[in-house]
Amino acid sequence: MKDIIFTPLAIPPIPEKQKVLDRFNAPDFYVWWDEETLLGEKANNNPLGRPQKWTENAKNNYPELIDWVETYIPCDEWYYIRIARAKEEIPPHVDGNSVNPTHKHHLAILPEALEYNMEHEPIGYRFVIAGSKNKMYMCKEHDYTRNMTWQDKHMCIVPDDTDAFVIRNQDQAHGVEADTDDRLIGFILGKVNAKKHWDLIEKSVSTYSDNVIRKQDVFNA
Repeated sequence: MKDIIFTPLAIPPIPEKQKVLDRFNAPDFYVWWDEETLLGEKANNNPLGRPQKWTENAKNNYPELIDWVETYIPCDEWYYIRIARAKEEIPPHVDGNSVNPTHKHHLAILPEALEYNMEHEPIGYRFVIAGSKNKMYMCKEHDYTRNMTWQDKHMCIVPDDTDAFVIRNQDQAHGVEADTDDRLIGFILGKVNAKKHWDLIEKSVSTYSDNVIRKQDVFNA
C-alpha cells in the first residue's frame, strides 16, 4: 500500500456542501490559492505536530463539515486544515513539509511528526467541496523555476460517489490543469491512526481499483 500516490477514498460524500460554498469568503491569498484556515494556523513558529483546534469561524460556519472530517478522516490528532480555491493552472509542485522549510509556502513540521508521516504515506487527505474532480495529475518532476509541461500527466479521477481522496504528501509531484469550474478543495494534515488509516486505504483501493495511481505507474511509464 505504501506505493500508492493517489486513491479516491471509500467514505460518504460531504453533507451540506452548498452551505460551505455560501459561507466561504476567501479571507486569505496564498501562492495559488484564495483560502481559509479552519484548524490550526499558517505560521512557521508553530510547527505542525501538535494538536490544534478548530477556529471559531469554522465552528460557527461549517459544523457539518467538521463533523464529517472528524467522523471519516482517520486521524487521532489534527494539525492543519484549510479550504481553498484556485481557478488558475497550478504547476507541478509538492505539498510536503520540512523541519526547516526552503519555500515560503511550506509549513514547518516537528521532526517526530515528519518521521511518523513518512512511515504512513500516503497521508495527504483532501476533499472536493465543489467543481471538477478530474483536473489534478501526478507527474515525475517539479521545478518552480521552469516550464514543466513536457512531462506526462497521470490524471487523478475522483468518482461521483465520493468527495475525498488521499495523495502521497511529502515528495510526490503533482499539478492541476486550468479549470473554469468553481473548484473548492480541502486539505487535511494530522496524525493518522495507523490501523484505521491502512484499513481505509485498503478498502478504498479495492473499491476504486481503476482510479488508483501507484508510484510505478508514473516512474516506470
